[in-house]
Amino acid sequence: MRAVQLCVSEAELRERHARGLDRFDEMWEGELHMVPPPSFEHQDMATELSYFFRLECRRLEHGRVVAGAGLHDPQNPEKNYRAPDLTFVAAGNEKVISRRGIVGAADAVIELRSPDDETYEKFPFFARLGVRQVVVIDSENRRPEVYRLSRGRYVAVVPSKEGWLTAEVLRIRLRHEPRRRCVRVVAVDDPKRFVVL
Repeated sequence: MRAVQLCVSEAELRERHARGLDRFDEMWEGELHMVPPPSFEHQDMATELSYFFRLECRRLEHGRVVAGAGLHDPQNPEKNYRAPDLTFVAAGNEKVISRRGIVGAADAVIELRSPDDETYEKFPFFARLGVRQVVVIDSENRRPEVYRLSRGRYVAVVPSKEGWLTAEVLRIRLRHEPRRRCVRVVAVDDPKRFVVL
């Protein structure tokens, strides 16, 4: 669902924050985007993915994944941020992690796309920060997409003959399985480690 876009006062922003109403809010160059809470199914997918990635990150010691953290523009962190469903910060890039969330370029983000949401409109922001990879999974049909940053723009990764998309930054492969109406996410180095959404 598309966010409601508003210009609000600093006092109203503080009030929303104090009441915990801003959990999913985003600020797009000073314009507040009040994102409605995700559906149960959307949030269930995010929880499953978060659990899978946290285990993989610990096993491989290659970074950290967090759900719902703000991704802030270092030039204007208070007025320009987005909140991807999941954000990955690779080992060695921890300098971007702060109390505020992530300030600067995360290594990858995962967006679970809902009907008519603003997933693709966030791409220029992610590219400007230098996010190396974006994974999009449609929460309704479970079709995955993987994009890699190339010369300041995102280029779609082409699936293999078997339908696998590789997200090398996250060290995973994804494949839509239409008969089961799901997406399978597997670890590149160990196909026995997987999650089905």
